[in-house]
Amino acid sequence: MPMRTFPSILGIVVLLALLSGAGVARAADTLIADEQPSRIVGVRDVTTRNGVVSGTLVNRSRKPLRDVRLLVHHTWFWKNEQKPGDDSPGRVDYYTAHGELRPDGSVEFTYRPAPPLPDRDDGHFETTVEVVGWTEIGR
Repeated sequence: MPMRTFPSILGIVVLLALLSGAGVARAADTLIADEQPSRIVGVRDVTTRNGVVSGTLVNRSRKPLRDVRLLVHHTWFWKNEQKPGDDSPGRVDYYTAHGELRPDGSVEFTYRPAPPLPDRDDGHFETTVEVVGWTEIGR
């Protein structure tokens, strides 16, 4: 066997070993991103106090879930929308609510934006939260 071929074969063997190990890990837990995630995981009672966002996640499925991934949208509304400023502080953050969410159960979450939202007097934030993914346990 020529020496140039050996590293290629070794690379293929290592890649196949890694892929087969990853397949075993995926068999137990599966990351899910659904087109309509609210059918499976709901968000309710969202509040924002002193920059901290909290709410409740509701599992509408019959499977235990974990690591629910949230999209936290901080929309900025100018005090004078007809003459807005140049630098809107609005932004979007992702947050993962770690822990298990039992079938037909609910769990509270708390998210502290980092860096914190700026405290300004030329408008206000409205924050919404939506589910964008999760992991099903033992799928």
